[in-house]
Amino acid sequence: MRLDRTFLLFCVACFLPWGAAAAQASCSAIQTNVSAGYFLNGVQTDIEYKSGQHLDAHAPPGARRPAAVLIHGSSGDKSTHITQLFPLLANAGYAWFSVDYRSSADLEAAAAFIECPGRFAIEQHPLLIGEDTGVSLALGLADRGGFRGVIGFGAAKTAAAARDPGVPIVLFHGDADTDVDPKLIEKACGTWKKCRFESIPKGIHNFENWHPAQWEWREEFTAILRSERPGLWKDVVYSRPDGMPLTMDANLPEGTGPFPAVIVVHGGGWEAGDKVTYVSPVLLLLSRAHFAWFSIDYRLTPYVRNDSQLEDLRNAIRYVRAHAKRFNIQPAAIAILGESAGGQMVSQVASEPCTGCEVQAVVSFYGVYDFVPWTGEQKSKDTLETLDRMFGTWNIETLRRYSPISHVHSGMPPVLMLQGTADELYKGSLAYEKRLKQEGVPHEFILLDHAPHGMENWAGHPEWEAYKPKLIAWLNRTLRTSATR
Repeated sequence: MRLDRTFLLFCVACFLPWGAAAAQASCSAIQTNVSAGYFLNGVQTDIEYKSGQHLDAHAPPGARRPAAVLIHGSSGDKSTHITQLFPLLANAGYAWFSVDYRSSADLEAAAAFIECPGRFAIEQHPLLIGEDTGVSLALGLADRGGFRGVIGFGAAKTAAAARDPGVPIVLFHGDADTDVDPKLIEKACGTWKKCRFESIPKGIHNFENWHPAQWEWREEFTAILRSERPGLWKDVVYSRPDGMPLTMDANLPEGTGPFPAVIVVHGGGWEAGDKVTYVSPVLLLLSRAHFAWFSIDYRLTPYVRNDSQLEDLRNAIRYVRAHAKRFNIQPAAIAILGESAGGQMVSQVASEPCTGCEVQAVVSFYGVYDFVPWTGEQKSKDTLETLDRMFGTWNIETLRRYSPISHVHSGMPPVLMLQGTADELYKGSLAYEKRLKQEGVPHEFILLDHAPHGMENWAGHPEWEAYKPKLIAWLNRTLRTSATR
C-alpha cells in the first residue's frame, strides 16, 4: 500500500512532542530575494532546502497555482539542460522548482521542503519533470505517492526498469536517439497504465538540441500543462514557416462544450498590426457569448507576399481543427473573422478549396475585395506602393488572382459583411455584396450609417456599436446550427 507523502509529513508534524505549532513554524515563507541577475524575471535562486543542497524557484505570491519540480539528468545542474522549460511553465501558470541533488533522498527532501504549507503559494501534488536520468528519478519519486504525474524528455535506459507509478506519464523521445533506443522506452511506456509516448521525428537524445522543425513538442507540453483549464492561452505557436514561430492567443470558455470557434485576423494594411491590435472590440464580445476565439499573428509585408499571409491563415485553421479536442471546440463549427486587410484574407481563403482548413462561416469587417480598381479609378501612389509590397512584380491577372470578388461561388460558406458608409471601402463592399447575391451565397450585410473605417473608431457610439448583438446573433444562428447538421 502506498502512502501519500504529504499525509505522512502531516502525521509526523502533529505527533512530534512540539506538535503542529512547530510544524507551522518550520514552514515559514522564504525570505530569499528575487535574483536580478538571473536570465528570467521573478526567480529566487539558490534556496537551501537541505544542508549544502539548493534549488531555484519561480513561485509568485498570491493565488495558489499548480507546481512542477524539475530534475536535470546526469550532466549539468539546476540551471542547465532544462532551462527552455522555465518560460513554458511560467506562461502556463505554473510555479516551478529546479533542484540540484546528489541522491533520490535529496529529491524527497526537496519535495517536502517545497510543499511545506505556507512556504510557497502552490497547489498540492506537484508535477515531476525529468530529462535523461532525471526521468528515472522522477518515476521512482512518483511511485512513492503525492505527485500528479510525470513528464520526461530523452529518458535514460534505467527508466525502462522503473515500476509503474500509477500516475499519468508522458515521455517525449527522439526517434533518432543513438544513446537510448527509443523502442526500449516506448515498450516500457506501453506496459504502464497511464503512459503516452511522444516520438520526436529525427530527434537526438538531448532535447535541448532538438531544432525548430521538431518543436511541436512545446505546444503539446503546454497543452498538457493547461489541460482542463479554460480561459486565456497566450502565445500558442500554430506554425513555424522557415523556423519562425507564428503565435495565436486563444480564449476557451468555461463549461462542458464543445464550443463553436472563431479565428480572428487583424488588419493593418497587410504591413502592420498583431493579434491584439485593431480587433480588441470583438474579442471580449466573443468571450461573453461563449465562443472560443483564436486571434492570430501572421507574417507581414514587405517581408513576405500576400500568398504567404493567406497560407499562414490556412495553417492557423488547420491547427485549430486538428486540435479541436485539446481546445474543446467543434471542428464543424468554425468561423473566420477578419477586418480590413484581414477581411481580404478571410474572404479569399473561404472562396478557394482548402484541404483541412474548411470553415462554416465568414465575417468580414470593411474588407478589401477587389484590387483591380487600385490601378484605375482608385489609383494613387499609396495604392501602387501597397500592391508592390503585397505582390512584388504584378499585373492585372495577379490582382484578380488575389481579389475575393473574382472567386465568389455558390459553394462558399455563409458570409456576414459589416461596413460603415463613411469608409472609403464602402463602394467596394457594395460591389462584393452584389456578387454574393448573384452567385446565391447565403449572406447578410450590416451597414452602419456614417461610420468610419475601423471598429475601434466605432467604440463609444451606440448607433455604430449596435453591430455587436447582430454579429453574435448571426454567429449563433450560423455556427450552432451547422454543428448539429
